[in-house]
Amino acid sequence: MVTLAMVCLGVMAPGLTVSGPKLLYGRKPVMLRGVCVGDIALARDISHRADYGVIAKEWGANCVRIGVAPATWRNADKAKTMALLKAEVAEALKQRLFVLIDWHTIGWPDGYFQIPSWEGTPKDLYDSSFSLALDFWRACATAFGKDGRVGFHLWCEPVYQERDWETPMGSTWPKLRPWFVKLTDAIRKQGATNLVIATGNRWAYDLVGIRSKPLPDKNTCYMWHVYGGHDDNDPVRWARALDDLQTVAPVIVTEWGFQRDTTAHFRGTPDDFGKPFLAFMEARKLHWTAWCWHPTWGPTMLESDRRTPTEFGRFVKTALAKHAQTTVRP
Repeated sequence: MVTLAMVCLGVMAPGLTVSGPKLLYGRKPVMLRGVCVGDIALARDISHRADYGVIAKEWGANCVRIGVAPATWRNADKAKTMALLKAEVAEALKQRLFVLIDWHTIGWPDGYFQIPSWEGTPKDLYDSSFSLALDFWRACATAFGKDGRVGFHLWCEPVYQERDWETPMGSTWPKLRPWFVKLTDAIRKQGATNLVIATGNRWAYDLVGIRSKPLPDKNTCYMWHVYGGHDDNDPVRWARALDDLQTVAPVIVTEWGFQRDTTAHFRGTPDDFGKPFLAFMEARKLHWTAWCWHPTWGPTMLESDRRTPTEFGRFVKTALAKHAQTTVRP
């Protein structure tokens, strides 16, 4: 356990480290289970920082994923944005939550990126400029490189082209891998040893090929995104996309969820998606952070009062409670 006094004195905390398919904290195996809270500027403000106490103490999570969209980093004063990120991370750590910082881009390095359709949203929200990502991760390595409780989620969702579901499974990992090597190298050159988290194509769903040629960095794990209706909720097809990667490295499902009354891609229910996918994750010892701790960013875990759980929120809260008494915390 890391005490508040240690944090205040700037003492280096034990780190999250990879050991084969296991994730360790110190020398003890740890399973990360928690929620995503969205972008620090677009989804949150200072009044929401008390959420971390609720997430940890009432919901029983031990991990939170905090996002920074490329537009948030580029279009604002970077020093102020980093100060905002530091404040969010500090509050989460104070509540004994591991933190995964998410570079929330959707697209391909220096290539295609998704343009959001929501009114009032910056068109460059998911800007896939690689130099921008490098700048962000160098800044994060400097800011958080001495705290191993913080992991670096390198790239939210690689998407090679607009109709990415037409890209053959496993075909783009050889093209994507060198970009992740460059990002990791930039982080390590700053002296940061933090856990780094990489993924594959098709909105972080296609992990085929990573197992046979993983990233060379030894403190790397991988992440996966799966939503209600994905591959017709077929566990056989989920397993095909996962490609047994969890047998050689830790895999964190950093986004998953469902919502009953929606026309969005995450439409689903506890019975047709929630229960079978949770069982799928538990059987393979997959770590997870559910998306999203927000009243409008779907699939939503909170009602408009930002306190009452939705149907999906209740499902996640119950899943977290099952492990709350035995979970390892920083």
